[in-house]
Amino acid sequence: MKEFDVTTAYGKMHVYQKGTGKRKVVLLHGSGCDHAMLSWAEAVEQFGDEYTVYAPDLLGYGKSDKPDNMCGESFYPIHIRSVNQLMKSLGAEKFILCGLSMGGAIAIGYALQYPAQVELLVPVDAWGISPELPFQRFSYWYIHKTNMTLFQYKWIAKSRLLAKWFIGYSLIGDKHKITDAMVEEVLRACKEDNAGKAMQDYQRSSCGRNGAIPYYKEELFRLTMPVLFVHGELDPLVPVSHLDGVKELLPHGDICILKGCKHWSVKERPEEFVRLIQSKTEQGGMAEDKKENENKGAETDHEKKQQKRP
Repeated sequence: MKEFDVTTAYGKMHVYQKGTGKRKVVLLHGSGCDHAMLSWAEAVEQFGDEYTVYAPDLLGYGKSDKPDNMCGESFYPIHIRSVNQLMKSLGAEKFILCGLSMGGAIAIGYALQYPAQVELLVPVDAWGISPELPFQRFSYWYIHKTNMTLFQYKWIAKSRLLAKWFIGYSLIGDKHKITDAMVEEVLRACKEDNAGKAMQDYQRSSCGRNGAIPYYKEELFRLTMPVLFVHGELDPLVPVSHLDGVKELLPHGDICILKGCKHWSVKERPEEFVRLIQSKTEQGGMAEDKKENENKGAETDHEKKQQKRP
């Protein structure tokens, strides 16, 4: 695994890279205590040699810079533009874009803004397609008028039992997959100085007085690239019901529900997730190969005709 930093106009971004294959994949993580290798480490290892996989720590997370202005109306635009600058620096003109939770909302926004760059869009348990939060008025008060989110992270960081309960309730459906190592990962992440603030900034940027921010569902028809929604069947944080009506709005899109999974479906079933990506890209790849072979065939026929001429 290769690691390096890329400077954007909004701050330095830390990037993990695996492979140097022709097909490029970008993996955007979620909010709170999350960072690239917390959510995506297992999936990254499943990609074969034909892929170059980039998993950046988004601004405000992991080893990337943590700007003070990452809250409010500028939150999603800064994330989208910083990822765009990152990919330009990497020389990636076209890539598969996957985003988990908050990263899913960033990925959808990116695909709407820079459609020519996205070969395949894969929102995973994605925020951004529901118009409101549960108990909207209470949620707004709780998120904007209290600091309970900061206290929650402090409590989890101090209690292995609470961390394990949180993982089982919210993130992992199969409790047999909640290992001691996973609990330690979450504890370490919650102990990071910026973990609670990162979650609070995300929440305050995503909960408006009258509804959820962003709300992309009514814009999905604008997506022209292949789209694959992946969602945990039992996700309590972004319920699978958020996908109701998506297929009608996006007839060329696909939806895959991972049975028994919760919010961390990519960490719980990384092999299946990567197989879905491979299957989808192979479909496109076969079409490209067929067109390329047809062109080669036409060139060969033309060459034969030229050779037969006196």
